[in-house]
Amino acid sequence: MIQEFKFTTDVSEFVSHSGVKFSYGSKPLGEEFFIWSKGLLDENGIDDHEIEFHKWEELPVFFKAPERSDIPFDIFSASFYLITRYEEYLPQVKDDLGRYNPKESIAVRGDFILLPLADLWVRKLLERLNRKFNTVLKRKQHLRTTVAIEVTSFFKYKGRGIIDNAVMFYVHIKQMKFRYLLRQIFVLFGIKLDPFHNYEQLIDFIRNRWKHGRKLSTTSDNMIFFFHLGNYNRVDNGISYRSRKYREAIKQIGDYTDIGLRYSFYCDDKEVKTQGKRYEQIANRSLQKTMAAYSKIATPGHYKRLVDLGSLEDYSMGYETMPGFRASTSHPFYFYDLDYEVQTPLLIHPYALHYKSISGNMLNGQKQVVQQLKRRVEEVSGHFIVMYDYAQFEQGLKSHATTILTFIYDKEV
Repeated sequence: MIQEFKFTTDVSEFVSHSGVKFSYGSKPLGEEFFIWSKGLLDENGIDDHEIEFHKWEELPVFFKAPERSDIPFDIFSASFYLITRYEEYLPQVKDDLGRYNPKESIAVRGDFILLPLADLWVRKLLERLNRKFNTVLKRKQHLRTTVAIEVTSFFKYKGRGIIDNAVMFYVHIKQMKFRYLLRQIFVLFGIKLDPFHNYEQLIDFIRNRWKHGRKLSTTSDNMIFFFHLGNYNRVDNGISYRSRKYREAIKQIGDYTDIGLRYSFYCDDKEVKTQGKRYEQIANRSLQKTMAAYSKIATPGHYKRLVDLGSLEDYSMGYETMPGFRASTSHPFYFYDLDYEVQTPLLIHPYALHYKSISGNMLNGQKQVVQQLKRRVEEVSGHFIVMYDYAQFEQGLKSHATTILTFIYDKEV
């Protein structure tokens, strides 16, 4: 049953109300359910707030309440701080690729990087409200799982430039990897398929999980391919977007599963628009899903570029080098621009894991990380998103990528 409710800033109206009520401010107004406010949500501009960690039963918290509060910290300010990536607006030391260093984050310092902490806070708040008001408010348990595949290079040898193949040819000889050398020659002469030719198997894999092989609106398992369509540079040196076979493959994959655009590593305002137009011309559809190369979003710079392009969905919110929840949530949220103090139409889908961050572990170790993250997401009925690089499915590569792919989608966690 839906209950009517009302927000008010009128103290007399609030005090005179005899029904269920709760307040959020500097002090309680009576015996209502009260949450103390630090004042962060009322501030203008960005400040370097001191973060001290405490415990709310088993969960870490910060912005602790100094006096009576039914929640022992400012849950709204703390959640806002995490989800808006407030700390990434502050001066910082970046990694070798110019990205925010996860080791500098409060999630790592507070040892909650593997928790969708904001989601867990909300769940516990709901439990407190139910007890206080003798209600049975609850969220429907529904886990969604998506594997997002970042296609940095669609071919390893076939279709690559002469210089790239010459360099790889030289490396194979120098390192005496004659098996790889022969495979490269066979691929270039059309005797064997390129080692990266695996998209058909991946499509079959996800379609076998869908009823009648079709993705429906109620489908809980999904797969998205993000294609690089930028110009050649020292970082993005895969196949050219002009390749006919590449363009045909993009259209073919788009007939069966979701596809999107992977922006190049060097991407200014002009390139964002140029690559978006390329995508729409090749895919013959409007651009909706995007991601930044190597998750280099440099908050808020990259997101601000996307805001002007309309209602997009971005999948870059995560760490390539470390498992965990960069924004401490497993639910999609709208990008809030702290510089202009405004919520934008850009919808951000945070991922919990990039396979690169665990690919060097033993199989059991990889499974443990996946299981731990997925269980946490299931607890809060979130969206479990795992990122892969397309090259990690290379044929003949000694890897657990495919085994973990199956494990990710398993219903039993």
